[in-house]
Amino acid sequence: MIPAKISAYCSKMPLLNEVTEWSPLRKWALSEVYRVQLLQGETRIIKWSGNEMAREATIYEELVHPLELKAPQIFEIIHMKDSAVIIMEDAGKRDLEQQIEPEYFLEAARELARLRVKATVNLERLLSRKTIEKYSVSKDDFLQMLDDLLKSDKLAGNRLLLDVKGVLPQQLEMLYHKVPTSLIHADYHAKNLLIQDNGIMPIDWSHAYLSPHLGDLYCLIKEAHHCSNLSREDLLSAFLEVTDINIDHLNWQVHIGGLCWLIKTLRWLVYGGTETIPGSEAWIPDLMKDLENIYQQF
Repeated sequence: MIPAKISAYCSKMPLLNEVTEWSPLRKWALSEVYRVQLLQGETRIIKWSGNEMAREATIYEELVHPLELKAPQIFEIIHMKDSAVIIMEDAGKRDLEQQIEPEYFLEAARELARLRVKATVNLERLLSRKTIEKYSVSKDDFLQMLDDLLKSDKLAGNRLLLDVKGVLPQQLEMLYHKVPTSLIHADYHAKNLLIQDNGIMPIDWSHAYLSPHLGDLYCLIKEAHHCSNLSREDLLSAFLEVTDINIDHLNWQVHIGGLCWLIKTLRWLVYGGTETIPGSEAWIPDLMKDLENIYQQF
């Protein structure tokens, strides 16, 4: 039986009527993902996204595939007023959340380095100036997010955020001056990293944008340590197998990347995210603790 939120697309996507089996993979308020079997025996992934999550379809069309990055093949995308459905390749049945072996996390660090190198090289060559401007998040944007947090009901006048405000402008100025813009996945976590015979494939690009920071590696380091007891140095070494960056400079990039990722995530949570994901308000104290740990490195 076709899921309710996808049934409205049947007249626009004839393939939906050829599905013989729907297997739910994830079902959230703004996103539903299914592995489906077709009449001819092939499998596909069908994803419904609502509201801001529906931008993933456009991101595949305007960023991920134009930059020639490793990502699932897209067979069809249909947009409606406040939602979209994507029919895509079934690129793998295992992700890092299901198999937390250290070698997969290390390969995820290498894949992230490849992704950033390729995105940086292809950015000006393959994307229009209009597209780059549309998806870019500037240093002023991050400063505005921090100001928004300081005005929010949950974090107004927070002492730590005020301390961060004292160092963030200079750090962002150096970041945007010294590091080229690349593509930020923004949810580079185990659940979104498929294990394949030839490596790791990132999926779920709904939060992606353009910026120089390395928040993706910051997130991967934290998760790899928690799940597989890998050290920060282990992940940095794997990343450096692919790209030639001074280790001290890479460490700094991860610190400032962590700040950027945490500020953007906190901004999303306190301005509506906690209503979208039940129970997510409990994430805020842990995120603030992480922010404090990074701040103490400066």
